[in-house]
Amino acid sequence: MGISVSDIVTGRKTFFILPDTSLIPTSYLEDYFALGYECYFVEYDKRVDVKKKVEIILSLFQDVILFFNIDFPLPGVNWFDYIEDLVYHNPKVRSSIGVLYTKRQTKSDKNAIEKRYLYEMGIQCGCIQLEYQKKQNFDLIAKTLFANQAQGRRKTIRALCTPACTYTFVYGQHKEPISGILQDISLSHFTILSHGEPLPIKLYEKLLDIHFNIRGFLFRSDAVLVMERPVNEDMLYVFSFLTSTGANGLDERERGLLIPALYKLLSINCGALLDQYYNKGESQEEVSELTNVDENLIK
Repeated sequence: MGISVSDIVTGRKTFFILPDTSLIPTSYLEDYFALGYECYFVEYDKRVDVKKKVEIILSLFQDVILFFNIDFPLPGVNWFDYIEDLVYHNPKVRSSIGVLYTKRQTKSDKNAIEKRYLYEMGIQCGCIQLEYQKKQNFDLIAKTLFANQAQGRRKTIRALCTPACTYTFVYGQHKEPISGILQDISLSHFTILSHGEPLPIKLYEKLLDIHFNIRGFLFRSDAVLVMERPVNEDMLYVFSFLTSTGANGLDERERGLLIPALYKLLSINCGALLDQYYNKGESQEEVSELTNVDENLIK
C-alpha cells in the first residue's frame, strides 16, 4: 500500500526552487529540520520542467511556502513574469511566495528588486539577499522562516515510518523481546500502532533501553508511554523519549545523530510522492485521486 498521501502532505512545508547550493548547502536542510522547519530543495534536471514541478507542489500541498532563486538562468523564463503569472492565476499563492537572490553590488539594485516583488507584485514571504559567505545565509533564512511561521502548528516534525523502521525492547517477565514497526518518529516522540494483542504496558510507565533501527541507523533510548487510544480494531501508543537523567527528550549525542536519519526519512517520503507525479505526468485532476505512495519508491 505504501504511505498515505494525506499523511505526507500534512503540515507546513517550505520548498526552495532551484537554490544556489554554494550559498545554501544541502546540510542546512537538516539543521532547519532540527529547528522544526520542514524544508526541501527543488533542483534542476532535464527530465521534468520546473514549472511543472511547481504546479504539482502547489496542487499537492495546501500549506506551503515557495522561495524562488531568481538568479538561476532558466532558459526561456523571466522570473518576474513567471511569478507574476502564478499570482495572477492563483491570488492565494501571493502569501506563500518569496524570492532569493545573490547580494547585489549597490543598494539601489537591492531596492529595485524589493520594489518589484514586494510592492508591485505583492509577494508576502520576503526577498532574501544572500551573502557570499554561506555561513551568514543560515541565519538569514532561519529568521525568514521564523517570520513566516514556517513551523506551522506543530512543535516537532513527525517522520512517517516504513517497515525499515523498527523497535525492540524487553519488558517485565517476558522472556522474548517485543518488537515491531514504528508508525512515526520525531526528535521527541515515537508512535506504535499495535495490531491484535495490545502492548503489555501501562500509561505513564517507563521503558528502558529500547533498541531502534531507522533504515539502518541504530540507536537506543528510554521512553515513557504518554498516550494510548483505539484506532478501529488496533491500539495506538505514543511514547516520549527520555534522556539518561530521566528528562524529556533524547541525549544530545543520540539527538545529533538522529537528525540526519529522520530528515532522510522525511525526504524519501516526500521525494517519492513528487517523483510519482514528475515521472508519470499525472494531470492536476489526477493528483487528488492518489491515496498512497508506491511502496517500491520508499523501501
